[in-house]
Amino acid sequence: MNGTAGSHLSKIRRLFFLLPLMVAIACVSVRVQSTDVKNIDLVEHALCGKSVAMLGESPVHGFGETLEFKVELVHRLVQECHYNALFIESGMYDFVHIEALSATGRDVTDAMISSAIGGLWSNEEVQPLVPFLEEKMKTGSFVLRGLDDQIGRDSYASRGMSSDLVRYLFGDERSRCLGILQKHMGWQYSDDAPYGPTDKAKIVGCLEEIRGKLSQPEVKQQREAEEDKAMIASLERNLARNFTEDDFTKNDQEVKWDNDRDRSMYLNFKEQFSQLPRGSKVIVWAATVHLAKTLTNVNGFKGTVPFGFYIEKDFGDRAYALGFSAYSGEYAFVHQPVRQLDIAPDASLEGLAFAHNSFNEIFLSKKELQRYSSVAARPLGNRFESMRWDKVVDGLVVFRKEHAPAWLSH
Repeated sequence: MNGTAGSHLSKIRRLFFLLPLMVAIACVSVRVQSTDVKNIDLVEHALCGKSVAMLGESPVHGFGETLEFKVELVHRLVQECHYNALFIESGMYDFVHIEALSATGRDVTDAMISSAIGGLWSNEEVQPLVPFLEEKMKTGSFVLRGLDDQIGRDSYASRGMSSDLVRYLFGDERSRCLGILQKHMGWQYSDDAPYGPTDKAKIVGCLEEIRGKLSQPEVKQQREAEEDKAMIASLERNLARNFTEDDFTKNDQEVKWDNDRDRSMYLNFKEQFSQLPRGSKVIVWAATVHLAKTLTNVNGFKGTVPFGFYIEKDFGDRAYALGFSAYSGEYAFVHQPVRQLDIAPDASLEGLAFAHNSFNEIFLSKKELQRYSSVAARPLGNRFESMRWDKVVDGLVVFRKEHAPAWLSH
């Protein structure tokens, strides 16, 4: 290894041994998962004073060490740093429904929260988070919301939302739109009768009819009406992308689809953040490809405008994007076979980080990332790309060895 890389590693090692382990942390932490205390403390300290803490992960959503670290970090940020909201990269509809149930004193169960979080995080690593979130919601001072405009399988959105939305309609109009919406939300299409532009037009027509009713004076003052308008706006943005993905080879259509989705997530965030008390602090849980501050110069992401770009524009240095990567190990997408992660090359960021130490994980602050300049790394997936990573994230946790999540059976 060259002298410059060795100097970088020397500085990193001195950082871990010389920085006080509990800088500016007044409370005693509660251990939830088994992680390296020194690194989790450093990450907590970096995020504690922010307004928006964005916790990323690989878009494969199949790395167990990352998930365990994030679960413990959420506990710490809520209990010790007074974060009062968690927004997750799942359909926003179920969370609006849960919030409505909670506001009227009805029970919110672990099963409801698990269903809202969705199958991407249906594993043993994330399960300890569910009862914690339920307990915090019951206090009335913690908010759990979703960012995405997509419909989750076996969710409230796919089963019960249609009935709730059409309650503003009457007679044949209600029956017709209920059938149209239920067919789509439950994806009741077949090879003989597939989803097509005519179906989309009918759905959009029903949503427009419902929005018209929501604008009537006797309805629009109701709290439920505002929430239903937000859900309809999110559904319409989702529908607007339908059929555009049929040919991603034309006119950068795939990039546009991705950008429209990230923009939609931002609009959902903005709408729901505006409802929080002044001074609120929000944790955002999503893939790093969404939370990145910029992807402009990353190979394969030309033209991409991620969710994190809008957050940084709104919050500046009050927002923090945390990425994750690994030197080696295993991973597994939802209920897919376990796969080996290629060992990181010596000259990669991950290889340099573990060249001369025995740590299980390392936290690289923004200043540390800046010292590496442009170097190959894989915080955005399984492929190594060279980039000034301090431009993409504010900090990076790198594990020596990842493990595949233990997916729950259904």
